[in-house]
Formats: sequence, C-alpha cells, structure tokens
Amino acid sequence: MAKKKNSAGKAIAWIVIIVVVIAVILLLASRRNRSNYTDVSATTGNITTYYSFPGTIAAKNSQVVYADKAMQIKAINVTAEQSVKKGDVLMTTTAGENITAPFDGVVSDIYAVQNAQQMPGAQLCKVVDYTNLELDVQVDEYDLPAISDGKAATITLNALNKNVSGTVTHIDQEGISQNGVTYFNATVSLPVESDLRVGMTAQAKVLNQSEKGVAILPMSSIQFDASNNSYVFMQGAKKAPVKVDVTLGINDGTNVEVKSGVKSGDTVLVPAAATTTTGFGAMRSNNQASTQNSNNNTTSSTISNVSGGGNG
Repeated sequence: MAKKKNSAGKAIAWIVIIVVVIAVILLLASRRNRSNYTDVSATTGNITTYYSFPGTIAAKNSQVVYADKAMQIKAINVTAEQSVKKGDVLMTTTAGENITAPFDGVVSDIYAVQNAQQMPGAQLCKVVDYTNLELDVQVDEYDLPAISDGKAATITLNALNKNVSGTVTHIDQEGISQNGVTYFNATVSLPVESDLRVGMTAQAKVLNQSEKGVAILPMSSIQFDASNNSYVFMQGAKKAPVKVDVTLGINDGTNVEVKSGVKSGDTVLVPAAATTTTGFGAMRSNNQASTQNSNNNTTSSTISNVSGGGNG
C-alpha cells in the first residue's frame, strides 16, 4: 500500500510540475508577444483640416504707362523709386501734353529717354502700388469646390515666419491646361504689412473639415487588412493582442479621428514593425477631398492642425 501511495504522490507531483512548466511557458510566450508592441492611448482632441494653395505675392495695382501715339519726351519729372499720387505729372511732351500717374504708387521703372522720339505703344514708365498687395495662387479643377469669393484664408509667410489673414477675392472663370491638369488662377487679399514684398512666396490655407472633442489616435497605430479595412490591436482577456475593427474619420497625416471601435482613454497596441503607408494612403484618398495626399496634385494639398491632451 505504501508503494502505491508513493507512486500516486509522485504522479501528482509530476502533473503539478508539468502544469507549472506549461503555465510558465505560456506566460513567457505571452510576455514575448506583448513586448513586441508599444502602448498608445487614444485621446480626446480637435482635428481641423485645410486646403493649402501655394502662390506668389503680387501688387494688385501695377501698370505700365504706354505712349498712346507718336510723341517726343521733353521732360521726365520723376525718378525711379519716387512715390507719386494719382494725377501727378510723370512726363511732358514737346507738344505740351502731360503723362500722369494712373493711381497712387511708386515709379518702379522708367523706360523713356528725354528728347527721344516714342512710337505708339512704347513703354514710358511703370507705376506700382506696393501698399495694396495680394497673393496669386493656382487651384486645380478638383479643388475648386474648396474655395469661393469671400472665403476666409490664412496666409503663411515662411520667409517671415508669420501668418496673416486674407480673403479670396477672385477666381478665374477659365482654366489653364498644363500637363493634362487644368488650373484656375485665384487671388487672395493681403493686409497692409510693411514687411511684405512683391515676389515673396506664401501659402493660402482655407478650411476643409473640422471635428472637435473626438477620439484621436496616431496614424501609425492603425492597421489595414487585404481589403483595406482598418483595425487596431488591443489587449485581450489573456493579455494577448486581439484585433479590433475601427471606423476612421478625418486625418492630418499624423493623427486620425476614430469614430468607433476605440474610445478616448483606451490603450491600443502598436506592433514594433508596423507598416501602414500603403493601406493608409488608400484610406486617406477615400476620406479627404484633396488629392495631394495621394501625390496626384502638385499645387494644392490638405493639411491639418490637431489639438488634444494626453499621450499619443
């Protein structure tokens, strides 16, 4: 009897050992799997996306003064870079006629030569109003719905490291075709700023979409299956990553709105070697109006500002 009890005891001991070993193996495997992921928390924040149109600053009033008939210039009454008022006499002819300034501005160039004979259509001088500037931009045909006369715009002046406010004042009715893409010239008003210069480059941003108080995740945390359906990994009951389908909203190229599947405060697991570029590129083209995010448009793009707290 003693031998049978000892044998039974040894069997139980071995069973316990085997169970413990299996549990340890599973635990270690779980920890190894878990260590391949990084925790990221969904936060509550605001996402605002804009259309962005690059352009060049130009003077709204810039005019070359031409000879309207054959004439000889008797006197040139101004010098280059001289400020003039509308109606000021710029030049006089031997016939006693006055050539006057068309508006308030600066004489930027003088082309005529004193006592020289000028043929009809000859350039005499150029007057520019540098106090009334605007931004000339090009808008491709697919982005036309994004702008309209009177729409507010934020002008980013990279050279000056500043933003100013403007308004869309004009959009051409006829487009210009370049390399298979049709563009429309548009203008955006600019405020009077002493440091603005004709020829400076800038970007006009107009509002596209805005969502406030929504759940936000980094785009790097989003995965996509073969059908381009979006999902994330979250910790399951056994502490192992499980797949959770999510519905996405607007994104800025860095963060994305999560409409369902994950709420603010939830923790998602991001694989260490996650690659989402291909899938997210397709998702973005389906959720944003601008085609710049798919590299199909060289003159406009959708960009965003995101505000929120917490991690991620």
